[in-house]
Amino acid sequence: MGQYGITQGAGVVEHQARKKRGLAAIESPPEQHIRMKGIHMKLITALIGVSASAAIALAGGSTTVVDFEDGLTHGWEGPQGFGGATMIDNTYGVGGGAGFRTQFNDFGIAFTNSTNANFTGDYTQFDEVTISVDLRIDQIGFEGLGITRPFMLELRSHDLGDDGYPWASAFFLFDWVGADSFTGYQTFSATIDTSASDLPVGWGGYGSFDPNTFESILPDGVNFSDILANVDEIAFSTLLPDFFFTNDDYDMTIDNVTITTIPVPGALAVLSIGGLVGTRRRR
Repeated sequence: MGQYGITQGAGVVEHQARKKRGLAAIESPPEQHIRMKGIHMKLITALIGVSASAAIALAGGSTTVVDFEDGLTHGWEGPQGFGGATMIDNTYGVGGGAGFRTQFNDFGIAFTNSTNANFTGDYTQFDEVTISVDLRIDQIGFEGLGITRPFMLELRSHDLGDDGYPWASAFFLFDWVGADSFTGYQTFSATIDTSASDLPVGWGGYGSFDPNTFESILPDGVNFSDILANVDEIAFSTLLPDFFFTNDDYDMTIDNVTITTIPVPGALAVLSIGGLVGTRRRR
């Protein structure tokens, strides 16, 4: 067990923090809908003569992107109430497009989604799941102080937590971030090997506590696979378990919230389009 309940065991997880590029809005096939946003289309343009939907099918996966350009949140929520508000800002997203912006005073903030079936459900039905988000930070705390907060991905299951806990979850800490950490937008991404039963490297558990260290852990009898099979809410949050923070002003915007799922190898089919053949992913 690593510091703050993060397991340093076996598992395959990739963490990528890349400088922001634009991203196309691609809904899961067969209801494919494309709204070009920026120039993040390297995979598609590399497959000359193949449409965007064909490129995704060729890879054997399904990708959903919420870019807020249609004025809808598609289930994403942010803090609301006395401390401020969260709303779609039509000019504050990537490339001057729409983004989902919160300006709020609290101990931390979380962007959550519990109603969009593309982001919730049984992750173990897939071979691999990749989740990414573009983040912009304009303020955390008083300007000029260089305050940073943890930014994490959290997969929650409200039925699996111990008594007194709102949920059980597996969480992945992307990084500690602040207004001075980067300029504009940066992409944070995590790729999940759904075959892992124990918490992979970099992941922590929540929903109970270690009686010796008092650190957050998964409840007894619940493992990483159980969480993945019962994801009823997904969150991007600064509320890292086992940490306590001061009440601060937050001005943060997310955009291009993306989930890509790769089917298990036995579910992949060979696809031939325009002389190009899709090959099954081998493990």
